[in-house]
Amino acid sequence: MLSQNNQAMKPLTFSVLLVGFITLFSTSAFSDTLRIATDEWCPYDCIASQNHGQVGYLGDLLVETLASRGHKVEFVEVSYSRGLQLVREGKLDGTMACFREEAPDFVFPDSPLGKSNSTFFSQKNSNWRYTGKESLEQAKMIGMIKGYDYVDPVVMDYFKQNPKNVLAITGEKPLERLLEMLINGRLTAVIEDKSVLEYKAKQIGKADQLKVSGNTDVVIDVYSSFSPKNPKSAEYAKIVSEETLNMRKDGRLEKLLERYGIQDWQKQ
Repeated sequence: MLSQNNQAMKPLTFSVLLVGFITLFSTSAFSDTLRIATDEWCPYDCIASQNHGQVGYLGDLLVETLASRGHKVEFVEVSYSRGLQLVREGKLDGTMACFREEAPDFVFPDSPLGKSNSTFFSQKNSNWRYTGKESLEQAKMIGMIKGYDYVDPVVMDYFKQNPKNVLAITGEKPLERLLEMLINGRLTAVIEDKSVLEYKAKQIGKADQLKVSGNTDVVIDVYSSFSPKNPKSAEYAKIVSEETLNMRKDGRLEKLLERYGIQDWQKQ
């Protein structure tokens, strides 16, 4: 026969066990590992093996925001165009960096996670300058990465005509290869996001040999995004939205961006 003290402890013990079970269940059964497509587009999106373990500020942002709700992130190295295809098919859970205009069917956070402006770079002593379609026609050879959308309609319309003076490359380290060709005089100019090319040029020690030779007219928002095939994508996007705001408020976002030498896109 239980004493009164033992009888009082029985429901309390059960309650503690129940709370413990719920806590354990919520952190295991509801924790997901998201497989995210990654390509070399530093400082937004970096391949860790090529960048001393850094995955880009968007990669760090995804890891931190999703971890706050118990989720893990695994990065899958794949070409940009292939990554979009795999995310669209639901074979990957999301892509680290893309434009909404490229994948309107994807699921996005409420607000952009960066801004991009496609910019032309040439050798420091070059006289060529981008001023529109005519200047593109006058260039000896322009380098670009195959499958990338450089957003500006004048530039993209010209590239889609497959002119003989545009070199579109793919494969490993495409931007690094383009920069080497530019410095060696094989290209008149290379087009790329301004932050991306400046980051890569500094990384390989070639920044002092290059200059900006013209900006396109379009500045576009950059997002991380999630697969339209995954029923949990809206939940993931909401977490990223909410936790990014929290990180901005408490200063963690600024510290994260400092690791890549860039400013908050809302202050640019």
